[in-house]
Amino acid sequence: MAGTDSGTVRLYREDPSLATFTAKVLEVRELEEKSWVIVIDRTAFYPEGGGQPADEGRLGEAEVFDVQEEEGVIVHYADCPLEVSEEVEGSIDWERRWDIMQQHTGQHLLSGVLLDDFDAATRGFHMGAEESTIDLSRELGPQDLSLAQARANVLVDADLPVTSRVVDREDPAVKAARRPPPGVDEVRLVEIEGVDSVPCGGTHVPSTSRIGGIHILAGGSSKAHGLFRISFLCGTRLRRRLGRLDRLVTELSHMLTTSPDDFRERFEDFQEQNKDLKSEVTELRRALVPLRTEALLETAESIGPGRVVLARVDDLPPETLPAIASALTEHSDVVALLGAEVAGAGRLIFARGEGLDLDMGTLLSSAAAILGGGGGGAPHHASGGGPQGEALDAALTTVLEQVRSLLKEGA
Repeated sequence: MAGTDSGTVRLYREDPSLATFTAKVLEVRELEEKSWVIVIDRTAFYPEGGGQPADEGRLGEAEVFDVQEEEGVIVHYADCPLEVSEEVEGSIDWERRWDIMQQHTGQHLLSGVLLDDFDAATRGFHMGAEESTIDLSRELGPQDLSLAQARANVLVDADLPVTSRVVDREDPAVKAARRPPPGVDEVRLVEIEGVDSVPCGGTHVPSTSRIGGIHILAGGSSKAHGLFRISFLCGTRLRRRLGRLDRLVTELSHMLTTSPDDFRERFEDFQEQNKDLKSEVTELRRALVPLRTEALLETAESIGPGRVVLARVDDLPPETLPAIASALTEHSDVVALLGAEVAGAGRLIFARGEGLDLDMGTLLSSAAAILGGGGGGAPHHASGGGPQGEALDAALTTVLEQVRSLLKEGA
């Protein structure tokens, strides 16, 4: 009977549209993590293979979450056991199966077009949860991919029959197929009339119109290991993606108060405005540095031969700290111990003037350790920090005591 092997009877080969069936439980084995392997005499569940994911669904009360083939026997991985010898009703997650059939048949059609029209042979196929990929033997440009997509969709609209048949390995149809068959006596050919013929054990829609359209993703091309990979969507996935994009375009149109046709121009305007704003912000920050430096110098504590400025600068962007530290230490007797809390983390900048003999790298390492981090630098300037921003005050206070002691010693 068509659809039988030495093991499990494969109902999906006789009728890919079969969503429910009955079967007899032959074997049940318990695995780890509350899962069981169930073997039945016949199944409509497709096992993972050939780039096609396994079916999901139910066997009686058990939820089937994976299906694999082991030495001609199809094993079902389920969340609870069944009784050996009992008759159970199986049901496929049909929405998922139909989606898989659309993507798989779309791949056959697209691969046939790419080979016939562009001499690009399919070297690999993967069906992901959101999109599918084909690995090709040669690179194609955007124009060729656009032409391939248009040609494929013409064939979708032509409603060509998609059929399968089992033939002898030496049959001329096998020799003319797109991909060499495995080393078996009989070969199952899946054929799209006049377009493609390839050995395949998967499930497919009955005609090309049921693919529901093919779209090659513009941003989904890449090169790896000498192959050219394209990404594509078919049918329900394509309509879902179109729906999401339509909602996004509508929201952006409202936010930007312009039509989608003007998005690029509006974006370029924003880029130019952003560039101008960044320049203005840079100038303002430069203007703030001397003002803040002067204010901080007024708070300096005189200790021995030096003056120590200890400050948290949380109200300015963290990138201004090095500039303030440099401006403070233009005074040869100044030690700058600056900190800021940025997104919950602590940042430290320590610097000293040329007239003082303190190792700021050593001091910063000890302070950064309190923040759970690290850092370092030259004797006259060091930077670092750590993730524990709540300990910033403790870190600054600790290093202040160290500096006081060192300056008093040098007095």
